Amino acid sequence: MAAIVDNLIKQLRASKFYGFAKNNTVLIKLKRKYDKVQYQKQQNSVHMHGLQMLKYMKEAFAEIGEEFWLDYGTLLGAVREKDFIGHDKDLDIGCFDFDDKKKGQLVEILAKKGVKLYKQFEMDGKIYEQAFHLNGLHFDIFYYWKGENDLIWCYFSEIGPKMEFENRPNYQIAKGYLTSSVTSHFAGLMDYEFKGEIFKIPTNYHEYLIDNYGTTYMQKDESWITGEDPDNLKEIKKDVIVKEF
Repeated sequence: MAAIVDNLIKQLRASKFYGFAKNNTVLIKLKRKYDKVQYQKQQNSVHMHGLQMLKYMKEAFAEIGEEFWLDYGTLLGAVREKDFIGHDKDLDIGCFDFDDKKKGQLVEILAKKGVKLYKQFEMDGKIYEQAFHLNGLHFDIFYYWKGENDLIWCYFSEIGPKMEFENRPNYQIAKGYLTSSVTSHFAGLMDYEFKGEIFKIPTNYHEYLIDNYGTTYMQKDESWITGEDPDNLKEIKKDVIVKEF
């Protein structure tokens, strides 16, 4: 059912009726109700399929000769709660950028495991984020670049106030996302046991988490808003396109 509804939404937002639909109070209420139900399902999927997804990623990255680390809420949960965060609706990993052709190979390897590419974020013709699905679970890969003074950065995009959509044969293009660079201190990687498996996390994970969540990161905060609360974000004045499959 969710796939059918999502497809209808995609078709509607690329049509001439989208302007009317997004301002219709009845449709807005229905969409919010639908989103609330889906959010709960996504939270459940994190705990049901999260570890398996991470193991699939570990296998796939090994196959292409790259490595990743637990990132954002997934890292925070691993350090603070020794588990996935109870209210989180997706999983995150970070890795240093590699060739887009190899990213395509990663997509193919994951597809054989039942993990489907959902969204692909591109800037200046370069992929900087990919989002995947597995049994209702959302999973994000953030690609990082190295800077000076042990700093690294990636890009974070969120829906803007003036979105435009265009259908293509195999995907839908979305324009109008607001994008920021996210900078963190990085001193290398270390092994870390999480839910009985070994994954990589930043060696300086305490400093890394402070960069992204502040000095009180060990205190639970269910009101945390990704993209609004961190101090390490800088708005990027560049157009990006997002391909939704």
